[in-house]
Amino acid sequence: MNILLLKKIKNLGEVGAEVSVKSGYARNYLFPKNLALPLTPENIEIVEKEKQELLRKEKELKDIALVEKDKYNNYVLQVDVNIKEDDVIYGSVNLQNILDKLKDDGFNLEKRQVNLPRGPIKVLGDDHIVTVSLHSDVQVTIPVKLNVVQSDDNNLNVTKNTSTEESSIHTE
Repeated sequence: MNILLLKKIKNLGEVGAEVSVKSGYARNYLFPKNLALPLTPENIEIVEKEKQELLRKEKELKDIALVEKDKYNNYVLQVDVNIKEDDVIYGSVNLQNILDKLKDDGFNLEKRQVNLPRGPIKVLGDDHIVTVSLHSDVQVTIPVKLNVVQSDDNNLNVTKNTSTEESSIHTE
């Protein structure tokens, strides 16, 4: 199916480009989100008239993303983790944990904008990164620093013992 793009779409084309896509992709995704129009003579005229306005809007969105990118300069995402022996993290640090921490630090992002390129973080190390896509042309790479939180083993045992005692009290 041939369509006209109303916005720049990564790996597909620029504003006003005539591209061929699968009909389901066009019907179910591009058309409902007003990202494209069917390729007809009327739509070609409409897009040509509005192309400058669409390009201006796209440039404004990119400029806003570039300004927002400056907020991430010298920013290091710090996450507190508990560890087992051999520097292995209890559980893992996943995308939702990263997103919550970014929101706590004052960054308003959607889940689809944040990516863990190497998957969930399961071991300690200094080479973990998060990529944030602010615009189709603007991406930010944020280093992740894992802060080890020392847990007191005695408190863990007391908690386990307390829960065992409580369960035995209820059963008696």
